[in-house]
Amino acid sequence: MGDRSRTTIYKRFLLIAAVISILYLAFMMGHLSNVPAQRHVFWWPCIGISFMLMAAASLFYGHRRVRSLKKQVAAKTEELKKSEEKYRRLVESGEDFVFTTNRSGHFQSLNNFTANFFGGTPSDFIGRPLTALFSEDVAAQQRELIGLVFQVGKSVRDEFSVTTGEHRAWFSANFMPLKDKQGKVTSVLCIARDITEKKKLEKQLVNSEKLASIGTLAAGVAHELNNPLGIILGFTDLLLEKFDKNTQNYKDLKTIERHSLQCKQVVENLLSFARHEENISEYCNINEDIHNVINVVRHFLEMKDIEIQLDLAPRLPVARGDSRQMQQVLLNLINNSAAAMEDGGVLEIKTNLDGRHNRICITVRDNGHGIKEEDLERIFDPFFTTKGEGEGTGLGLFVSHGIVTKYGGTITCESSTADGPDMRRGTTFTVMLRTATEGMDDEK
Repeated sequence: MGDRSRTTIYKRFLLIAAVISILYLAFMMGHLSNVPAQRHVFWWPCIGISFMLMAAASLFYGHRRVRSLKKQVAAKTEELKKSEEKYRRLVESGEDFVFTTNRSGHFQSLNNFTANFFGGTPSDFIGRPLTALFSEDVAAQQRELIGLVFQVGKSVRDEFSVTTGEHRAWFSANFMPLKDKQGKVTSVLCIARDITEKKKLEKQLVNSEKLASIGTLAAGVAHELNNPLGIILGFTDLLLEKFDKNTQNYKDLKTIERHSLQCKQVVENLLSFARHEENISEYCNINEDIHNVINVVRHFLEMKDIEIQLDLAPRLPVARGDSRQMQQVLLNLINNSAAAMEDGGVLEIKTNLDGRHNRICITVRDNGHGIKEEDLERIFDPFFTTKGEGEGTGLGLFVSHGIVTKYGGTITCESSTADGPDMRRGTTFTVMLRTATEGMDDEK
C-alpha cells in the first residue's frame, strides 16, 4: 500500500472519530435536556471524551506517519548509496586520469588508475603537489589552468604529455570547477584521456601528405638530372675507347663512370618512388631475397664485427612486390643497422606470417645506439639523415618507404637510445607486405 493511500485512510479515521464524538455529544445533550440539574454533569465528560478520541487518532496517525517517513528516508539513503557506489565503480574502472586539486595544485583525491599508472595508491599522493606525478613543466602548465578555472569558474581544456622511461604518452585533459551552494569554486576536477594513438595517426597523416607532395617534386628533379647524367656517361664511354686499360686515365674514367652510374641508380629510385603504377603484378620470395642480400653483405658485416641472426619462417607464401626492389629495401635497412653498430653488435632478421591480417612480416633489428625520439618522425623524410657530412644522402629510408607503400605494404620503426623495462636499446624496423593471394583477389 502506498504512502498516499495510508494518508487517506488516516484522514478518514480522524474524520469518523470526530463525527462519532459530535454525535455522542449531541445525543447526550438531547438526552439530558429534560434534566436541567444533571446537564452540567455530563457536558464536560463528553467534551473530554471527544478530545481524547481525536488526540488518540492524531497520535496514531502521527506515529504511522513518522514510521512511513523513516522508511522513505532509509530507502532514499540506500538508493543514494547504491548510486554513489555505481558511479565510483565507473570512475575506478575507467582508464582515464581522474583527480581533484585545490587552488594551490595539491591533490585532494584521485582514482586508482592514475595512482597505479605512476606506481602507487591514491593515499600515497593525496595532499601532495602536482609535481609528485608530473614533471615540473607539465605541473606548471596545469597549475596555470587550475588558477584560470578558479578565476573564471568555467571548464578549460588542454593537452599534456607524460614520460615513463623511454615512452611518451599524450593526454587530453578537461579541468572543471566544483562549486559550493553559493556558486564559489572550491576545487578543480580533471579528467584526462589517453590520445597517444591519435597523435601517432596525426603524425602518419602529416608524413603521408609530405611524401605525396615530395613525390611530385622528386619526379621533376629526377628528370632534370637524367639528361646531364646521360651526357656524362656517353662522353665517358667515348673517352674510354681512346685509352688503354692499364693507363691511369682509363682508371680515372672508370671511377667517373662508376659514380655516375650510382647517381643514375638514385635517380631511378626517385622516379620509381614518384611513379604511381596500377595493377602491379610482381611477386617475390622474401626469404630468398633475404638470403641473396645477406650473401652480398656478409663479408662487410663480418669486418665490422656484426653477428647475423636469421629466423626465417619456412613455407612463407609469395609476397606482393618486385624482388629487385625488395632487396633494395632490405639492403637499405641492413646498411642503416650496420651504421648504428660502429663497435659491432647483433643484427636480427626475422620473417613470419601474420595469419590474422594475411600479411608477411619482416623484422630487422639491431642493438646499436638507437634513434632519438625527436628524430623518429622524420626518418622517412627525403634528405634527412643523422649521419655525418658525406656519410649519407638521407634517401635510403625515403625510397624504401616509397617502394613498400607502392605495393600496399607498411614500414614502421621503433627505437630506444637506452635499455628500458619495455624495450632494450636499438632500432627495429617492421615491414608488412601483402601476400600474392590477396593481391590477385584485389586485381580481380
